[in-house]
Amino acid sequence: MTSLEQLQKDFVEMLSQDSPKFEAHIAAQSGLAPQQRAEIYQNAYRIRLTKVLEQDHEMLGLYLGDDLFEEMVKGYLAIYPSCAPSLREFGNRLPHFLSSQSPFKEHGILQEIALFERLLLRAFDAADSDTLQFTQLQSIQQTSWPNIQFRLHPSVQLLTCHYPAVESWQALKSEQSPPSPENTTERYWIIAREQDKRTGFYALSKCHYECLKSIQSGLPFGFVCETAAQYTDSEEQGMMQVMELLQKGIELGWLQSNIELLQA
Repeated sequence: MTSLEQLQKDFVEMLSQDSPKFEAHIAAQSGLAPQQRAEIYQNAYRIRLTKVLEQDHEMLGLYLGDDLFEEMVKGYLAIYPSCAPSLREFGNRLPHFLSSQSPFKEHGILQEIALFERLLLRAFDAADSDTLQFTQLQSIQQTSWPNIQFRLHPSVQLLTCHYPAVESWQALKSEQSPPSPENTTERYWIIAREQDKRTGFYALSKCHYECLKSIQSGLPFGFVCETAAQYTDSEEQGMMQVMELLQKGIELGWLQSNIELLQA
């Protein structure tokens, strides 16, 4: 390892692991001791990463309150120091941290709020793509429909919640009190970048959620309809549910324009 590589390694370990080895590289000067000067960099580093989590998880911070949020940040930094070139990725493991570390893991809604906020960021950052238009469906032969493969837009994120995480996020965003976290029923959501480039999210029925999961898995239209039929009273009702989902998906830009006809 070259002297420059060693210097960089020691500097990173000082920031992320409180290693004292970098102090040997700090020239002696009057005033502050090498340890104190190193602490200036360490504190600045922690403050910057704390600001990243505050910005990316603003509603989670409000839900936790200042003291618990500070405890969360300290614990997260200790276990998951920043290791990616982009600070945008720094909080990617926060949902896992909240689901695995006390006292946060005792409250499942925290992990779900954090995950929802991560998915909002992921949808916003996703690659762009042309969206499906109604005119493209008009050219599809009736006999070809069962083998048509639709694709979700790159920004689409699907989320299942067991707690009122999204409802709590919405309430805090509107400066209202969040609902009780004890209301544990399954909820289904889609998060996607809208036509005006803002990130939107919508509640889904179990049927529509499973249909979107089928599309995400690459299943053709016929199998998507079979999925819908499992959550309705008949195949006809299942078909109607899928067509309703397609209409909404086209209007809101959830589907890519590049549909494909699979071989039967």
